[in-house]
Amino acid sequence: MANNELTKLLQDVVLKNDKPARDVANEINKPYPTLLREINPEDKGAKVGVEELIPIMKATGSIRPLTRLANIMGYVLVPMDINPEDPDEANYMALDLMDGFGRYSKALKSALQADPSDELVDSVEQEGFEAITAILTMVHYLRKRAEEEKAKNAPRLAQVS
Repeated sequence: MANNELTKLLQDVVLKNDKPARDVANEINKPYPTLLREINPEDKGAKVGVEELIPIMKATGSIRPLTRLANIMGYVLVPMDINPEDPDEANYMALDLMDGFGRYSKALKSALQADPSDELVDSVEQEGFEAITAILTMVHYLRKRAEEEKAKNAPRLAQVS
């Protein structure tokens, strides 16, 4: 893992989401200039503390920092709060799954066509974790949907017996 990887990721999460960074700063009760310094990988004088990760993730609606931390430790995160009655959610998960496999395949191809540097291996690892997460999320979604369908049909099956 690169030294500034998490700081760069936090900077990306704060600056590239639907909410302006100034609003994120207000939401987490931090002066805007301070937040910008803390998420700047080039600024060695100020860094975001671990206690601020959750407020930043809530304010931005992104769990990418948590997901990356889990991946670094060899784990994947699978969301448990999935609405099986929302077809859009399933469609987005399926698209994310395809996108994840595309990025993984591209990273793997690059690594196999060159002398695998630490950077290339890290890229394959990160994209692989994201693809695995997308697969497990889709499986969890489908299981939950099947369980809910079974529960809906259970009263009808009891009446038939």
